[in-house]
Amino acid sequence: MQKHPLPRGRSYSVNEWCELRNLSRKTAYELINAGELRSYKVGVRRYITAESDAEFIQRKEAEAAA
Repeated sequence: MQKHPLPRGRSYSVNEWCELRNLSRKTAYELINAGELRSYKVGVRRYITAESDAEFIQRKEAEAAA
């Protein structure tokens, strides 16, 4: 995973987020369904905010440090 934060105030489609974080769509949807990654829908499209991404990264780094 990339450590640098994504620009705040921006939202990313699931595909964009997966590309930035080098994860598969399957993994992204598993994280969303498990409540580990917050997202929202507009119509049929799902988006992940930069803030949600930052929270996810912080949580994963804390888990790795424990």
